[in-house]
Amino acid sequence: MEKVLIKLADQLAQFDEASLTALMDKYEGLVGEFQPTKKWEQAVMVLGLIQVVRWKNHLFNYHWAEQQKPKKHLDTPALPVTASGKKPSAPEPAKVLPFRSFKNKESV
Repeated sequence: MEKVLIKLADQLAQFDEASLTALMDKYEGLVGEFQPTKKWEQAVMVLGLIQVVRWKNHLFNYHWAEQQKPKKHLDTPALPVTASGKKPSAPEPAKVLPFRSFKNKESV
């Protein structure tokens, strides 16, 4: 089974994201209209494969960008002291945004 999955991953990696994304609306529509059929199950799988390629590319680009940043060998500097002599509050953690499709292009 693992060999089949690796072969499938190799084949999927050969497709470009733009071509797959062009099919996204079609398969989102098919998946959104549930029918207990083999065709609906296939649509779910196709949509998942499209999303996995987009996710892989996003993850790849993120890690590539991180590698391009200069490495810091120094300790993280302490927060500066404000004019009043107090340390500023620590920054709030980043917010994780939900993954959205390109269905509503204005909001992207």
